[in-house]
This record gives sequence, C-alpha cells and structure tokens, in this order.
Amino acid sequence: MATDKPKNAPKQVNPLKGPTVVRHQDASRFLWGDGKSGEVADIVYGRNEKIATLIYKLKPGGYFKSSDSWKSFFDQDRFYYVLKGELAVKDPSTGDTAIARAGEAVLFRGARWHFGYNFRTEECAVLDWYGPQERPPHVSELEFGATKPRFGTEQDGRSDLLQRWPQALASARAEAANSGGPITLTRRDALPFIHGDEHPVLELLFASTEKLTAGVAELMPGARSDDRSHPGDKIMFVTTGKLHVYLPDSYDWFELDTWDMLYLPPKTRHQYWNYTDQPLSFAFLVVPHYA
Repeated sequence: MATDKPKNAPKQVNPLKGPTVVRHQDASRFLWGDGKSGEVADIVYGRNEKIATLIYKLKPGGYFKSSDSWKSFFDQDRFYYVLKGELAVKDPSTGDTAIARAGEAVLFRGARWHFGYNFRTEECAVLDWYGPQERPPHVSELEFGATKPRFGTEQDGRSDLLQRWPQALASARAEAANSGGPITLTRRDALPFIHGDEHPVLELLFASTEKLTAGVAELMPGARSDDRSHPGDKIMFVTTGKLHVYLPDSYDWFELDTWDMLYLPPKTRHQYWNYTDQPLSFAFLVVPHYA
C-alpha cells in the first residue's frame, strides 16, 4: 500500500539567523510516517543549531508510534503545547501517560520513547519545542532515524498502580517529574514572573530545565512591556490576537498574526506590544537559558 512507504521530508527548512519572522502560511508542510508508525502532518517554521519551531497535527483518531523507518525516540527535553484539541502522550516503555488540552502542555525529558494519540473527534494541533537539537540541519529525520534503537515491548499503562489509585496520584506524578517521564502542565503549575517597572508583564513559565524554558504571556489591549532580553535564542509564537515586537537597538518593528512566529538571537533587546483593542496571547521558548 502507498501509506506503507516511508516519506522523507526535505533536508532544509527556513534557517533562523538574525531576527526572523516566519508566517504560518510560509512554513513548510511535511507529511511523515508510514502505515505502522502512523502518518502525521507537520508545519515546520524553521531551525538553526540550537532552536526550532514546528506544529504537528493529528487527525481525529490519529496517532504516531514507531516503525523501522520512523522512530519516536529522542534524547531531548521536549515541550508539547496544545493549540487545539486534546493530546495523549505515552511512554510505551513504562506505560506513563499524560493528557493535555488546548492551553496545556506535556513535558518529558531525556532519552525515551513516546507515542502520541488524538482520541477526540476534532483535529489536534500541537506546538512542538525541544532542546537541544538532535541532528544537524542538513540531515533529515528519516536518515537520522537509522541510528536510533528499535522499540521493544509496549506497556498499556501503569498496572502497578491498580488498586492504589488515586492514593498514588501525587507520588506517581512526582516520580514522573523527577525521572523525566511525561507530565501534564497547566497554568496552575506555572512559575510566574512579573517583569518591568513602568510596563509590568506577567510571564508564566510552564517548564524551565537546563535545556529550555517555555511559557506563555498575555497582554491586554494597549499594553506593552519594558525591554526584555535573554542569554539564549528565543522564539515567540502568537496563539491569539496580533503581536507587535520592537527592537530598540535596530528600530525593527514586527507585526505577527495568530500562528506566526518570530526568532530572536541571544541578548537581543525587545519589547512586546499589543497595539490593538483585542486580547493577545503568545507562547515563547528560550534555549538553553532564560536568565
């Protein structure tokens, strides 16, 4: 069958060098996978040696697993922020599973397998962020997959927790967080920072590890931030509304619509602006260090 043939994505995507805007409509579209692994639609915005942005989509009832060609095994910290629908992520080696809905995220860390599922009747769209880069930009995922191990036995779930649930809920979550297993992150779990004296802005850090920091920010109509900068590479991705970003050192003024992204190199001074009368929200990623 045609669906059983592996699909090799192009090796090159938009390079991220200086400050770079990538529009949703200009991102590269890929279809990867095969009959065994499942087939997934990717929207790849761009990447460099440190940072990247892509969205993957799962159709209703869709999933990704593993095959001889496509192996969902990564030695990274991986942050999946759900833009639409609901995502279930399972570590098939342990049975640990995390479920996130729109506005929530799944985080897992270190060298491990993961399978993803959409058990809902609507399309699932997920912002896929990770660190560090696993492969050079000139090597495709299919080529790199040949160097990865083959998957063994899949666990349906945590059968060791039967007859101990929900008593073991807190300890199981702590165990997964400490070991790097998949956990669900919500606004209630976020680490809050309020930046700025003249123009304070609340940033909610869903995850901050040695390899990446990812979170969200919201600006009410007419609001803006003071100057911001980070020692690491940064990406801003608009989830709702229209974002303007000003670079005071170069006088650049960027306008981003929903599902557009902006890349900034390390130590780039910038300001967030909501120049409209509508609410604005955006997600951000900094690799490797936020401050």
